[in-house]
This record gives sequence, C-alpha cells and structure tokens, in this order.
Amino acid sequence: RFLTMFDPKDSKTIGYHLFFLPEGELFDNLQKTINTLAEKYGGAKFEPHTTLLARIPKADEAELIAKTQQLASTMKPFEIELKEIYAEDVYFRALYCKAEPNAEMEEYHKKALEMFGIQDINPYISHLSLYYGNVPQLIKDEMIASLSLPVSMKFMVDKVYLYSTEGKTQNWVRIGTYPLGK
Repeated sequence: RFLTMFDPKDSKTIGYHLFFLPEGELFDNLQKTINTLAEKYGGAKFEPHTTLLARIPKADEAELIAKTQQLASTMKPFEIELKEIYAEDVYFRALYCKAEPNAEMEEYHKKALEMFGIQDINPYISHLSLYYGNVPQLIKDEMIASLSLPVSMKFMVDKVYLYSTEGKTQNWVRIGTYPLGK
C-alpha cells in the first residue's frame, strides 16, 4: 500500500488521477472562469473536474484502465452539487467550490482507494477547483469578489475519467472515459 505525503505548495503532481467532469453549459461556464482567473492571476489552466482519487502510483497503463473500468461498472450515476467557495494555502486547492456532502461520492472514493490499493491519510474533500496557484489571501479575496458563477451548479455524473497527471497541469493527459454501471 502507498502512503501519500506531498508539499502543499508544489505545482506538480504524480501518477494518475480519476476525475468526474461536468458537461455542457456548466462545463463551459466553469472553464471560462478557470481560464479568466489563470490569465489574470498567472495560474494554471485545467479542465473543471472533481477528483475521485488522486495520485494513483505509476503502473502498467492497461492494468490501470482495467481497474478503472471495473470500478466504473460498480458505480451508479449520481448528482454532484457545488456550493460554497473556499480558499486554502495549498497550490491545488487555492480556490475551489466545495461539493455538498454526498454519500455516493464518499462510498465511491473508498471503493477507489481499495481498488487501487492506496491508503489516504488526508480527509476526502469533494470539490471543484477554480484556480491553481500560490497567491496571498488578499488576491484570493479579490478573485472571489470577481466571480460570477451559475446559480445552480448541479451536475449528473455518469462516467469516470482516467488522467495521467505526471508533472504540471499542462502535461496532464486524458487516458480514457469509462461509463458508470446503470
């Protein structure tokens, strides 16, 4: 089993991640917000997503794909609702929308940890990031004041995405998309 320790200020990540992505208008809206903040405040650009599982250690990609497909088939479609905005002194959680607590999400996170043989000492916080970067709180307050997000930020999840996440965000690569079981 792997134990993950990392520097909260680091702009690089390792291995693979499992993501859920919003779709349609909400995706476009959030992508626009992420790009605007990245351009204005010198952050990274990335696709809007919530993370199901982070930092899956490098392994045979075919094996990771098989495990992701297997995991997806045990999951049923469910809804994620994004609510309050939070800022933290962590590169990958500099500014984010916290998802409403969700029993399915918790259960699927636990399943994912088991499936990939990972122990996570960090509490699982389901969220969708709007900005990656190391900037002072004053700047984050300015960002928050400038946000104009959709009133409702609910989305249905019916697939899981496997990404290779070695290095910085511009090096992330989508490996595949796997539909959830019905």
